[in-house]
Formats: sequence, C-alpha cells, structure tokens
Amino acid sequence: MKNSAPPEIQTAYDGTVFWCWQQVTNLQGGRAERRRKSSKQGWKMLGDLGRRIWVGVDIETVREASGRPVVVCNGVRYCASISHSRDLVAVAISTRPGGMIGIDIEYRDPNRDIDALSRWLFDGDANGRDFYQGWCNYEAAFKATGQTDPVAQSQAEVIAIATMDEFLGSLARV
Repeated sequence: MKNSAPPEIQTAYDGTVFWCWQQVTNLQGGRAERRRKSSKQGWKMLGDLGRRIWVGVDIETVREASGRPVVVCNGVRYCASISHSRDLVAVAISTRPGGMIGIDIEYRDPNRDIDALSRWLFDGDANGRDFYQGWCNYEAAFKATGQTDPVAQSQAEVIAIATMDEFLGSLARV
C-alpha cells in the first residue's frame, strides 16, 4: 500500500473543522482486504491530521463504543470522522469540544444500480451525480447526528467538499 503526496489540509465552518483526503495506491487483495487497509490508512491520517492541528501536543485517536472516531488532546475529546471509498480516504476533526461532525466520500460507479436507493432517498427523483451527492450528504449527516431518518438529520449543516474527479463528498456538522 502506497500513499500519494501528503494531504492538503482544508478548513470549513469558520475554521472549526479541519479535513483532508488522500489517494491510497497499490491496494492489494479482495474487496474486504482493501477496505481493511484503507480503513487503517484513515486512522493513520486522522492521527497525522491531529498532530498537524495541535503541533507539539500528544494526541490519541480512539474508537468510541458506537464506533465513532475521537481525537483526544490534553484530555479533551474532539469528534472526528473517517470515510473511504475505493482508493480514496478522507478524515475530519472538529476543534470545538462537543461539536459533532461527519465526512463521507463516494466513488461514482457508472455500473452501480442506484434505482432502489434513489427511490428510498429521493422518491426516485435523483440520477447519477445528484444521487451520489445526495448519498454523501445523507451519510455525512448520519455520522454527525446518529440519525438514519433524513428528516431527523435536518439539524445538521451539510456542505459539499471537493475530492478527485470520480468521487463526490460531503461534510456535516451539528
């Protein structure tokens, strides 16, 4: 597994959320093995991002019982989020204690049958790029709110994020 250049750090929400993405090349093995490797890379990236935000301070990345990633800095827990799709990994950290966030990226697979998901998520009105952006919005809001009902997710503020051409992404905060 090889990484491309160090990720460029982006900020959002008035500089209270830091995020980045990175392409991971040479992922070997079956789908499950590639997902395990890209997940491992996400946790590494999360730690690296935390160390770039809080320079010279010991930080720790931990997984809560719910599965949510958290960055601990000087005893303070900060919400974090990881997403990976194919060979792209994205991570985000909120620098507001108690600030809940979610990040999601998705590969736009031209061969994927999106009809059933589109009917559930958009009442059948979305196709192609709109579907994938809507799906990223839904997943990022789910990670930030913990709610599966799109109506209950309305408390999340969601923005689109730029990634590689074949991918779409979203960042959400509560």
